[in-house]
Amino acid sequence: MKITLTWRSLLAFGALLFVASEAHELVHTGLGRLLCGCWGTRDFNVWSLCASCDHRPLVQLAATWSGPLFSFALMWLGFWLLGPRQSARRWSLGFALVFAAIPFARILGAVFMGGNDEVYALSKFMPYHRAWALGAALVLLATVPPLVRAYATLAPRGRAWVFLGFFLLPTAVLFVVILGAMNSLLASGFLATYGVLGSPILVTGWTVLVALGLGLTYRALFTLGLAVPRPSLT
Repeated sequence: MKITLTWRSLLAFGALLFVASEAHELVHTGLGRLLCGCWGTRDFNVWSLCASCDHRPLVQLAATWSGPLFSFALMWLGFWLLGPRQSARRWSLGFALVFAAIPFARILGAVFMGGNDEVYALSKFMPYHRAWALGAALVLLATVPPLVRAYATLAPRGRAWVFLGFFLLPTAVLFVVILGAMNSLLASGFLATYGVLGSPILVTGWTVLVALGLGLTYRALFTLGLAVPRPSLT
């Protein structure tokens, strides 16, 4: 598969990236609402359960792991769509799903920094060094197979650069736009009143905006990659 970048495909992938990021957070907070009976607090990337679950460690574990499990599910859906018997259109969508779930951020946080949801949740039940080791191993098991298949699907010419671009840049974009711009805007008090789905109005408005963007451009995700003979890993 040869990746062809157009403004429309870039907009579609960007919208998918932001939708996947917000869905990850909503899975956290939504499960918390279901299990605790009330909404906690949140911004664009940090959330907490409401007071009724302060002393329910298993609920906290479930809510914390639910977000990564959602992201891993997106990667493995992409893995399936990248299968050798799938069409080029499905390869294209599968490739987008693998990288929109930001595998680099999951690996960076859990494996190299000893953080992220995966390690934090486990550290409540075991010594930190064991939580780091187990969390890192689980993240690698969840992320490496989809990444290997995505790499193998790419045409050999320039494959390493294309792979690295999709592996690294989505995390950088999220850091700048979400952790930088949007969280700073929310922290200033702009549209910070809580509304639907236990989210500040700014978060909800952003969610609607990127969802509309994805709805208008999603067809371009099926043409992000053009069919070429499936390459080998060498």
